[in-house]
Amino acid sequence: MTRVALSVTALLLTLPLSGCLDTQTYERGPGPKYGLANLVSDQIRKCWFGAGASGFSDYAAESDVNPVFNRARILLVPKNDLEAKPLLIVEATDKNKSQATISAYGPLMQGAQAARINADLKRWTSGSQACS
Repeated sequence: MTRVALSVTALLLTLPLSGCLDTQTYERGPGPKYGLANLVSDQIRKCWFGAGASGFSDYAAESDVNPVFNRARILLVPKNDLEAKPLLIVEATDKNKSQATISAYGPLMQGAQAARINADLKRWTSGSQACS
């Protein structure tokens, strides 16, 4: 079984994580970043935009997980302007063949939602599927 050690990077601050992720469950591309991006995308949709979710109702999430273009990211844009510049980019990158890292950056990382975003990403990449 392949296990992935993950870390969350927000802006220039690196938060090492102690949890591991079973990439066999979530891998949907060549390398762990695609599985990690899909996992985080699923959790964002469930926890930030699902029934009863609060705090992100002004935004829309768009997954950009595409092995052809070597991208594994989730973009949050204003719900009323889907063509606008993203306010949050959550991007997965491969560290090596079995490890991936998540980075979150953009204007939302400098606002009131930054603490929640960091906490949620850290929890999800540690293996929890709980919402805050």
